[in-house]
Amino acid sequence: MKLFVITTPFFFEGESRIITHLFREGMQRLHLRKPQSDIDRFRLLLDAIPAEYHSRIVLHEHFELTTGYRLAGIHLNSRNNTLPEGFAGSISRSCHSLQEVQDNKQLDYVFLSPIFQSISKEGYGNGFPMERLREAAASGIINEKVIALGGIEEKNIPLIASLHFGGAAILGALWGKAPSVINETSIIKRYKQLDIWQ
Repeated sequence: MKLFVITTPFFFEGESRIITHLFREGMQRLHLRKPQSDIDRFRLLLDAIPAEYHSRIVLHEHFELTTGYRLAGIHLNSRNNTLPEGFAGSISRSCHSLQEVQDNKQLDYVFLSPIFQSISKEGYGNGFPMERLREAAASGIINEKVIALGGIEEKNIPLIASLHFGGAAILGALWGKAPSVINETSIIKRYKQLDIWQ
């Protein structure tokens, strides 16, 4: 299983430093998701992250940056659901139903959410009864190309593994409510606790 990190939806002071530290700790895939942000803010953040890590970054917005920065790929979603012409990198998508997962088998991987009660989005709860997830795992709908998202914490990662998910994506459990350079040590510690596959 793999651990995917999703950025906070807002920029914060020291973010590039913490992201770089996470890459040095072994983070393999970062999903850069800032829904309300302009392209210049994205460029500033990408410029502040060493180029050696760019091939591990996936964009949720501003797909045109993938080429110039040699990024890993793009993540399709309700805001940005059109594949750029001629794009050859990794392609993933957000899914909120098992039917959507089946409809997107051709992609490199998909996020399925919400699996548990969201940590970062209040009131955004379980989308799937556990029995339905077990059936989907047994029938092969949930497989190594399906990444669990929503309420992922250290205590429920073994359950995610038992359901045959290919990995887990984290946001709230890693960043907390108000991330900053002051919290860098605790963010790195949480990452190490969550990345049980290293």
